[in-house]
Amino acid sequence: MYNTSGRGRYYSNRRQQVWNQGRSDDAVFLDNLPSSPNTIQFQRPGTSQSLTNILDAGRSAAAMGQTQVQMQNRNLSMGRESQKYSWHHMARASQPPSVCSVQIDGNSRQSMRGMTVAVLSNGGATERQTQASFSGAQTEAAKGEAIERTLDKAISYLTTSNSEWQVTAATFIQHQCFVNVDSKRMVYFMHGIPKLIKALEIDNVELQRAASGALRNIVFEDSDNKMEVKDQNGIPVVLRLLKQTRDVETKKQLTGLLWNLSSIDSLKDILIREALQPVTDTVVVPCSGWSDGDYPKGDLLSDPDLFYNATGCLRNMSSAGLEGRRAMRECESLIDSLVHYVRGTIADYKADDKATENCVCILHNVSYQLESELPGRYCKDLAGSRRDVSPQGKTPGCFATQSRKIKQKDDHRVPFPEEKSNPHGVEWLWSPIIVRMYLSLIAKSTRNYTQEASMGALQNLTAGNGVISFSIAQTIVQRENGLQHIRRMLHLSEPGVKKTASSLLRNMSRYPELHKQMANQVLPDLVSVLPNTAQDPQVPAEMTVSVCSILNNLVQSDSQNARTILNNEGLRKIINISTNDSNVPTKAGQSASILLHTMWKHSELHSAYKKAGYKKGAFINSITMRVIQSQKD
Repeated sequence: MYNTSGRGRYYSNRRQQVWNQGRSDDAVFLDNLPSSPNTIQFQRPGTSQSLTNILDAGRSAAAMGQTQVQMQNRNLSMGRESQKYSWHHMARASQPPSVCSVQIDGNSRQSMRGMTVAVLSNGGATERQTQASFSGAQTEAAKGEAIERTLDKAISYLTTSNSEWQVTAATFIQHQCFVNVDSKRMVYFMHGIPKLIKALEIDNVELQRAASGALRNIVFEDSDNKMEVKDQNGIPVVLRLLKQTRDVETKKQLTGLLWNLSSIDSLKDILIREALQPVTDTVVVPCSGWSDGDYPKGDLLSDPDLFYNATGCLRNMSSAGLEGRRAMRECESLIDSLVHYVRGTIADYKADDKATENCVCILHNVSYQLESELPGRYCKDLAGSRRDVSPQGKTPGCFATQSRKIKQKDDHRVPFPEEKSNPHGVEWLWSPIIVRMYLSLIAKSTRNYTQEASMGALQNLTAGNGVISFSIAQTIVQRENGLQHIRRMLHLSEPGVKKTASSLLRNMSRYPELHKQMANQVLPDLVSVLPNTAQDPQVPAEMTVSVCSILNNLVQSDSQNARTILNNEGLRKIINISTNDSNVPTKAGQSASILLHTMWKHSELHSAYKKAGYKKGAFINSITMRVIQSQKD
């Protein structure tokens, strides 16, 4: 139903390559990501912050309003460590994938997943040298003293003039830091990090590949080592090599390293200043297929991990706060490339592509508080479409309406600016085209975090009080028939997905113009997902609040909606939720009490209530009146 623009054969073939090579057994991801140091941030009602940090690359990885896909209750840092080096007969072998810890900054979830890492390729001569130089390492690897001795020797070899010894040393360090956590600290205290950074500047592809892989593993889940890379001026060195090297494997290691570095808050600002545009120009744009410039991108397009690593790094950076969001919105070609890539995966029936999840999480985060943060030049264009309708309105912000109250409908009925067939940059964020893209992902993807990020972006876009917010809501409900997909999300088992779906519906229920369609399509679903009590562990408390708020808005506009709640056996649930507030007030109980009070206002339904066994005391009692009074105070 949601068609994307046509794409050429070359682009489609590239997609096929990516999926033929990709893995389908990704482990855990966004929910409860324990490995990130980022703290959960609670957003103001109506907003959603998305997958924040995807944390380290090897273990790399609301109410009405907006979400920041940091998916921001979640810090999303998704970096991945690369370490595949086998000492078995000194031959190249594929070790088990390194565990990647992904963390999302957005309202609630974090998680960890296993991810494959690139195999380090060494020539036969190097492998033989490794066996000769580090004989005994295989048998004594479990002994800390032996490891320390061999690490010390390996670090000393990094500065030798023999290139094969340097490669062997860097490869050994990479392997030891993969299999032994203590090795990372040893490398730090032996001053190995500055030597590895120096090795990146030596014109030797094998050495650059091994050194970047070693650094990637060394900084994984180690904040001190991350800071040491920064303090040793390693970030500019990494970025220069990323731009200069033509070796795809080295690029993968470097982007994995950047992904890991981006997982801690203290480095996000410097990465945004120094790495955002270079990573976009060097990796994101060519790998997305958006630009047909001079960059030789044939090899890049065939390697999905490179784009995945780069977008994982940007996904973490997108959770850096206001200045980070602004920088990403203004980053040349970034949003264009992300949207192009996602629309391409949808067109190729690959909505579950793992890099697509990263892209949508970035878009989710940069849409957070968009209306209030948009530059003045865009405000002027969009505000112009409202001038004739509300000439006396004094707007405190770019898009603020005359009133936040639902009853002032006329201000919402402003024609949306003419849809651009080819948006550019930040214009994509409120384009109806991107709304269709999000709805397509909600309908077609089975990845919970892709679904949640897509709905979270729409939640952010409908959280304001101006022309963008109403237009996006109207597009979802009336132009794209999107409610059919959102209602399905209410019944999934993933709490974060359900909660975000209800928050999005809550935002849209503020507009009476949409109530008829919402009542017809989602009212029975809303009643069915209400818990029998406020303490139901299967239903997040925030979801209960949102559902009661939606029902209250619908009941205010039409008494028939209150009758539908009664006929679908929802009234007993609402009463149970309200009465749970007899001792300790909760937001869920308060929202249920307000709903009961609103339902009783429809006097024409009193007989129907009584016939069903509900007297006035079920609606008007000490609990509901206390809540109503508190709303007036």
